[in-house]
This record gives sequence, C-alpha cells and structure tokens, in this order.
Amino acid sequence: TVNIVRPDEFKGEQKSLPDLLLTVPGVHVREVNGKGQYTTVTMRGSTAAQVGIFIDGVLANLGGDTAVDLSTIPVKNVERIEVYRGYIPSRFGGTFMGGVINIVTKKPETTDVSLEVGKSSYGGKRGSMEITAPLGDGSLMVGTNYESSDGDFKYKNYAAERYLPYGEQQIAGQQKVIDNFNNETIDYMTKGAVINLQQEQIDYYKANNDAWLGFVRSDSLKDAIYDNRYEYAKKDVGNSNLYLIEQQVVDRGLKDEYLKRGYDDSDWHEALQYDWIGSSFGEGVLTPEIKEEILKEYGDKVVQNNIDKWTNDADPDKNKNQAGRKESLEKLKQKQKEAENATRYRKYNDYEKTSTIVKWQNKNWVIKGTYDTLDRHMPDSVWLGDVNAAVYNNGVDLSDRYYYDSRRQKQNSASLMLQNRQEVGKLEWGWMLDYMYQNKKYRAEHINTAYPNSEWDMQNQPLREWSRYKSNKYTAQIDGGYKLNDNNMLDFLINYSKEGLDIDGSNMAKILGGQASQNFLSAQIRNRYEQELFNVQLQDSITLDKEGTWIFTPSVRYNQSKITGFSDGKRFTDGQASWIHPKDSQTKGKATWQLALKKEVNENLTLRMTGGTYYRLLN
Repeated sequence: TVNIVRPDEFKGEQKSLPDLLLTVPGVHVREVNGKGQYTTVTMRGSTAAQVGIFIDGVLANLGGDTAVDLSTIPVKNVERIEVYRGYIPSRFGGTFMGGVINIVTKKPETTDVSLEVGKSSYGGKRGSMEITAPLGDGSLMVGTNYESSDGDFKYKNYAAERYLPYGEQQIAGQQKVIDNFNNETIDYMTKGAVINLQQEQIDYYKANNDAWLGFVRSDSLKDAIYDNRYEYAKKDVGNSNLYLIEQQVVDRGLKDEYLKRGYDDSDWHEALQYDWIGSSFGEGVLTPEIKEEILKEYGDKVVQNNIDKWTNDADPDKNKNQAGRKESLEKLKQKQKEAENATRYRKYNDYEKTSTIVKWQNKNWVIKGTYDTLDRHMPDSVWLGDVNAAVYNNGVDLSDRYYYDSRRQKQNSASLMLQNRQEVGKLEWGWMLDYMYQNKKYRAEHINTAYPNSEWDMQNQPLREWSRYKSNKYTAQIDGGYKLNDNNMLDFLINYSKEGLDIDGSNMAKILGGQASQNFLSAQIRNRYEQELFNVQLQDSITLDKEGTWIFTPSVRYNQSKITGFSDGKRFTDGQASWIHPKDSQTKGKATWQLALKKEVNENLTLRMTGGTYYRLLN
C-alpha cells in the first residue's frame, strides 16, 4: 500500500516535508517544538523509531538517534515522496513495523534554472535555486536552499487571569503585616519585659504611630530599656554567667589572692564560685564593694548592647525584617502588574538551515553529494513544575529565568552516494555505496550555577553545559529483480552498514561528588559506539489469475544488528570506577516473514490484506 506525494504539485505553497506528509492517511506528524523544530513521524500507531526514512533508497536513520528529524530534510529538490504502510517492499533493508517513507530526489533531464523566494509569519524567510543541464552522456543538477525563522511569537497567558485574585490577596496580607509593625513591636517589648509602660501609654502609642516613632527615635526608649533591664542583667550574671565574673576577677588582678590562700590553677575557679554566691568558709576575696563594681560594669555592657539592638529593631526604617517585607511587597506588586498584562512572548524558537545537493545521472550511473547545516535554539517548556505552581507563582514566561539553559544546537551533515544499475536478460540489478556524516553540537548559553549538585548544576552535570555527537556511516548494497516467468517477479536485497558514533562533552572525564544519585554518573557514560547492520531479504510477487486481479506476495528476511560500546579516550583512572567495562558488545539477529494478498475488484475498488512477523533491531 503506497501513497505518492509530488512536491511540484504544491509549488508556491512553501510546504515542508512534514506539511506534505500530513496529506497522507495513516501518517501522524509531531512537531515537538513548533514549525521548523524537531519533527518526527509515526504510522499506523507505531513509534517514530519504527518508521524507516530512506532518501533515494538509502536508510537515513542513524543508530545514535531515536528517530529521523524530518525538519532537517529539504523537499525543494525532491521529485516524489513514497509512503509505504504495512507491507514493506524488500528493496528497503530492515524491519519497520510502522512503515517506510522513501524520498526520491529529482532526476535531471532538461536544461532549466529555477529561483524561488518566500516569506512567512514570525520572521520566516526562504530561498532556493536549482540548475539542471546536460553533462557528458548524462545530466547534472545543482540545488541550494536556505530557510530561517525568528520563531518568537506572543500569546495570552491564561494562567495570569487565575493568578490575579490570588495576587491581590497576597499583596493585602503583606501590606497588613507591614502596617501593623509598630503595634506588634509595642506588644513584643511590653509583654516581653523589655520596657515597662502603663496601659494608657500602650493604648496611646498604638493609636498614634508618630508619637511612638518619636519615643523610639529619642533617648526615651533607651532610658526605659536601661531602667528595666539593668537589674535583670545583674541577676543573669549572678545565676548563669560565672565565666564573665572570672574574667572580671582576672582583669582586676584578684586571681593572685586566691593563689596566696593555697588554691592552684585547677581549683581556684571553685573557690571563686563559692565566694560569689556566699560561702561558709570565712571571708572571701570578693568584698561587697567589688561585687557591686563587677555587676555594674557587666550590667552596663550587656544593657547597652541590648539597647542598640532593641532600638534598631523597634524602628521600621532600620528593622531588617521589615525591610525584607517591603522588598517582598514590591515583588508581589510587580507580579500583579505582569499578570494584569497577560501578553507573553515565546522565545528561542529561531532556526537557520541551508542545504546543497549536486547530482549527476545517466542511464546506468548516479553520483550524488549533499551538504546541510542547521543552527537553532531548542526551546524549553513554559511550565516550571505543575500547572498550579505556575499559576500561584505567576510563573509563566515572566522573564528568562524560565529558560534555564538557552540551549543551542548546531549540526553539519553530508552524504556521498555512488550507484550503478544494469539489465541483463530477465535480471535488473544494481549496487550502491553510500557514506553519511553528521556532527551535532549542543551548548547551553546560560550557565546556571545557583543550584550546586542538583539537576540544574551546569558545572558538574556531565554533558549538561555542552556536548557533541559525531556519526560516520558506510553502506554497501546489492539489490535487484528477476523475472521468473510471466506470473512471478523475484526481488532480492543484501546490504551491510557500519556506523561509528563519537561522543564528547563537559565533565565526561570527571567523577562527581555531591548527591548520592550523582556519584559516578559520568562513569556510566560511553564515549564511543559502533553499529553494524546486515540485511538479507527475498520477495516473490505472484499473479494468481489470468486477468492479473489477484496478486500474492510472500517475503522472508534476515536482519542482524551488532552494537559495541566503548569507554576510552578522555577517561579517568580512579579505582572506584574500575568496574566500567572498556568494551561491551551485543549481537541480535532474527528471521521474519510477511505475506500480502491484493484483489482488484474493479477500477474503483481494491482489497488488501497483510500479515507477518516483525523484529525491532537494537539501536
């Protein structure tokens, strides 16, 4: 079952490959981050990994990618797009349960020059040029394409409307706390025995804030505190802070008096304690006059320190907590202002792409080379946490703080294909060699250092600040068809590919400390992979009746994948990570089959039935 889409039929509409595929039944396109961003395709309910993307019969899926990013494939130089669902012809190596999409580039035949320019919403621009001309016994096509978009757009933040009444409540509550500061201070200082005031004085100051502030900012408050706290300070030193008395005794040179009386450095402290509280061992060193001097000096010192603290705390212009409340109130008011204007701007959707193709073709040969570049941001989700948290914190696109990384991807890719096809009697066959290169780089432009040892810790998380993934893939293939008789057409394919993936990035060679979940995380990261794919497929198309309305197509396949992971290169030598295997390898292969039966009832009605087995290869 195949659908053919021809891009030339949509000239002037600026349709991309995802746009064209949306016209095909059973095909679902997912543009993960919007137009021009990472895009995948599924078919008949499969995953994106279960759909094979071929370009001129060459598999574009890489073992290092979950799926092919359709947004990177231009369609300007494409003749047709073949979409196969269910039964997959044997000329496409591999097993793809969802289906196969084969993108066939144009065959240059006539001399022609084509130029196209276009603009689209959100700063989108496109331009392309295509030249075809005879060359030798064949013809040459040269095409180049450019596409870019600012991508940013504005939208209404529906969460802001839900935040407004909540924000008003928060502002009113914070304002009440600020306005009630003086009354709370009066209650605290009177009930906490900092000062003594009569009830009528308390009521007066609560009703007259200016009078209270005058009391606070004059010597009246200091005098009131001193009078109230001095006796408490003397009592405190006598009951619990005897070490302060000891210091006073040493400063006055009275320790020698204890030593003269037979005490030594180990027990004179005990004698001092008895002396202070009054003992039955006769007259002590500390006379009542000396005790009073010590109490006075200590009391003055402690009370003066407390006076400075309490007078500052009682002044709303000097109280640190009050300053914090006022700062918090301004932030709440700013959030409210932002919520009242619910216009938001989606950011980091920009991209820029270029593609070039050079293709020469004659009756038997095809030589094709391509080179593509991609530079784009990868936008984050607008939600930080769950929806309610975003609403009640008004946390939706208020500023760049919700775009933690500002991640940028740069990608270069190239391919070179050489193909030859021949007809010998009833056999049509060919061979093909293909090389594919891809280099993907990621970098976080905003380096967040505010959350050490967390998932946002750029400085320690492996591959978080930057990473690079370089792939090289080589493919060799032989395929063809042999006409057994008028009712039987036998198709066959044998191909082999080898792909290497090199990985590099920040902190790959570093053993991490911090949270338990992060310990030795980098020790589990492979820095190089190899994948080998081997496919053998045989298919027979059998006409069952003379009219050719019944066609039966059995097929058998053997598909094998070998994956090898390496830990080498810039690796650590710490013994705690010595459990890492320098090399791990897995090989999986399996034979599968499929059957198809087609009945052409008339020119308006065709019935098809397919079935078989499927094996998903390792990647």
